[in-house]
Amino acid sequence: MERIDDMINALLETPMPSDEASASRLIDQMTDELRRLNHAYYDLDDPLVSDELYDGLLRKLEILEKDWPDLAQWNSPASHIGGEVSHKFSPVPHLYPMLSLLDAFSYGEVTDFVERIRTLHPSATFIVEMKIDGLSVSLTYEDGRLARGVTRGDGITYGEDVTENIRQIASVPHALNVTPETLSVRGEVFMPYASFDALNQQLAASGEKLFANPRNAAAGTLRQLDAGIVGQRGLSFFAFEIQHTSVSFPRDSEALRWLGEAGIPIIPEIAACRSSEEIIQAIESIERRRCELPFQIDGAVIKVDQQRLREELGATSKFPRWAIAYKYPPEKKETVILDITAQVGRTGRITPLAYFQPVSLAGTTVQRATLHNQSYIDQLDVRVGDTVVVQKGGDIIPAVLAVNKEKRPERTSRYVLPSVCPACGSPTEYVSGGADLFCTGIDCPAQLVRHLTYFASRDAMDIAGLGDKAAEALCRAGYIHSLADLYSLNEKREKLIADGIIGRVRSVDRLLAEIERSKDSPLERLVTGFGIPLVGRQTARALVHAIPSLRRIAAAEEHELASIDDIGPATAREIRRWFSLPQTEQLLNRLEASGLRTAEKPPDTGQPLAGRTYVLTGTLSSFTREQARAALEKRGAQVSGSVSPKTSAVIIGENPGRKAAQALQLGIERLDEQAFIALLSSFDERGITP
Repeated sequence: MERIDDMINALLETPMPSDEASASRLIDQMTDELRRLNHAYYDLDDPLVSDELYDGLLRKLEILEKDWPDLAQWNSPASHIGGEVSHKFSPVPHLYPMLSLLDAFSYGEVTDFVERIRTLHPSATFIVEMKIDGLSVSLTYEDGRLARGVTRGDGITYGEDVTENIRQIASVPHALNVTPETLSVRGEVFMPYASFDALNQQLAASGEKLFANPRNAAAGTLRQLDAGIVGQRGLSFFAFEIQHTSVSFPRDSEALRWLGEAGIPIIPEIAACRSSEEIIQAIESIERRRCELPFQIDGAVIKVDQQRLREELGATSKFPRWAIAYKYPPEKKETVILDITAQVGRTGRITPLAYFQPVSLAGTTVQRATLHNQSYIDQLDVRVGDTVVVQKGGDIIPAVLAVNKEKRPERTSRYVLPSVCPACGSPTEYVSGGADLFCTGIDCPAQLVRHLTYFASRDAMDIAGLGDKAAEALCRAGYIHSLADLYSLNEKREKLIADGIIGRVRSVDRLLAEIERSKDSPLERLVTGFGIPLVGRQTARALVHAIPSLRRIAAAEEHELASIDDIGPATAREIRRWFSLPQTEQLLNRLEASGLRTAEKPPDTGQPLAGRTYVLTGTLSSFTREQARAALEKRGAQVSGSVSPKTSAVIIGENPGRKAAQALQLGIERLDEQAFIALLSSFDERGITP
């Protein structure tokens, strides 16, 4: 998670751009990151960053898109509800939208919202209720009986049919005390703290991954394919809104009261308010009881009470205009630092960790937090023995915020990160003048399992069968001490089979065959697999296209690297630094001796598209993005991720991004899908297929 946090913080710290090109690059970067974070949070139930970092990134994108509206992507996360429909469950059309709520982080924003409503509708009144941190669902009752339960999905078009799982939740009634012909109710499925603690204890006992917080435990449980598991995990449910019913209610507060009488549990302790002052008092009242509640909340919801006014106010494509969510700051408590140690991450980054007396935050017990880097330690002046203020950012990631120096014991000393790696003894150094300290050891054991897994991943050498478990087993058993050892495993075949740590004959032979096949992988995959900071698949592809030899790349000067398209000065520095390490030379020698492909053949100038550069944008109906790229590269072309004066043509599919407009501005040829197919077919008498 450390590298993701760093990337998000870097985007947040990037100055607001003053020119269109810089704004376009930043918007694209932030959009891509937010989509990745949305997918992890909504669809995988596995948040990658705290709510604070996510909210900060989303807000910055909203500001950028307001300043540069022509650069906003058509499906920007700033105007699109985060989730997608899972393939695990049947998709169900939403009869009524399940929109998100606009977040407020200050009382000023709450007051502005209230005054805006009261200016339009002086008679408006409001209700304030707890914002339960769970998974939003819609329940449909027909003639008083539960007929269907659906997740939010994309919020507009489709959700997931989780009816059988919903039936396992004890607090959801299967039959009501009343029998309206139809009733659609929206509410929150959540996991109380007691159920959450019991579940994580059970997972820990069986050696499985623990859930980060109750919200993710609830979402992961509701998406179980085995409904019996859902029934065992103690989920609960509160309703907060009637979406549709044959009964009419002038006020939401009346509708919720009726729901409770019908047998559906509703959000507890709803406050009726008229003024901003009363609303703020209600928000603060909920916050004071927050740590005493048996379930997790992350804010308070303020809604217009009158149904008629809600209809008049309407909604945007993402938010209702009649409601807002005030997000509480993370809970804070004092504790005492017991120790500070240095930990080595997959990238080699040395991260200081603070261990403190266990403290309960956001419903879970925490006892350690990252101190980020030496600069952060020095800024806080945090030492072993100090009393510190800690919080759990976004109710996920613990953090040390401040030191209470009045409680500092005598004879404490400043903590300094080590000059050698605590895992392998290699020298540590600050990269490119940055704040982060890195281990220079390529084969550092603390990084090796993650290095190996990344080296074998689909974007790199694509070695099937070498995932986390196999990599960890091979390293733990002493078969692999370096990436290069992977290519001598065939010499230990019999011992591997006898040990059985990755399976028996068939499993071992399959893996050895995959490793052997990978020797002839394109050079760009090998460069990707090295895990050089800032060098992903796209950058590796650009690098190898410009310098098609590993030894020539290793010898290239920084200015030569920086002149390559898609490689900037910071990336060039990282490439130069990595290839200048003594350990890198040893690794390259061993890989060459093992027979890996370390140079590409000179481009065939006889290929029809040799020397031409294409850019892809939008969605093609006849090709995936990788198929289109492969078809172009097969004919000698280079495929770039950005438009420049060197671009030969831009291929445009449905819903293209800003690259189509850039091509028009630069006078670069633009090809639609039919023209693209015709181009490829002109070099193949049999026609072209994806």
